[in-house]
Amino acid sequence: MIRDSDYQGPIRDEPLPIELHNTLYAVRGEPVDGLADPPGLRWLSALGDRLPVAVESVDGGRFEELHSLRTSVREALHAAVERRAMSEPAVAHLNELSARDPRSPYMTQRGAARASEFRHHALTPTDMLLGVIAASTIELVSGPRAADLRACGAPGCVLMFLKDHPRREWCSAACGNRARQARHYARSRRPRRHA
Repeated sequence: MIRDSDYQGPIRDEPLPIELHNTLYAVRGEPVDGLADPPGLRWLSALGDRLPVAVESVDGGRFEELHSLRTSVREALHAAVERRAMSEPAVAHLNELSARDPRSPYMTQRGAARASEFRHHALTPTDMLLGVIAASTIELVSGPRAADLRACGAPGCVLMFLKDHPRREWCSAACGNRARQARHYARSRRPRRHA
């Protein structure tokens, strides 16, 4: 699904850390970097309203920080899926970026009805963006949904997703179809045993 941009990579309504992880993907077996465009604004534009800041407020001169964050996010997600410890540099990096965007709850009231939301207090919109993604990564890999993180089981797919159904094994219906076709092909190519 593409949203108001010409970003050609996958956007699957996953949490922001998974969306950032999935900016490294494959097309017909060839690796593609969805952040390669200068300075990756297509991916940010595709996420649009899911970001805590306006895309045009992100400092393109700090784009290398988004690449660096992606490396730490990928390490965190893979460590969670593989049920292993994360590297210390990735832990430190996520903590450092998360601290750049302190937040506090903010309450609104209309009559007897109350609602709350979080307000961010980062120095810059870019710090807010990086901090929100880092904090979301920390919450995801250390929270109850960590057990639902999955790497797609389709041949050649390198994407991750949150399992939202007990039988889900793939990041998308297209990958599920590809995996079923590959299994069918493998079964049909096996030599038959004669009695």
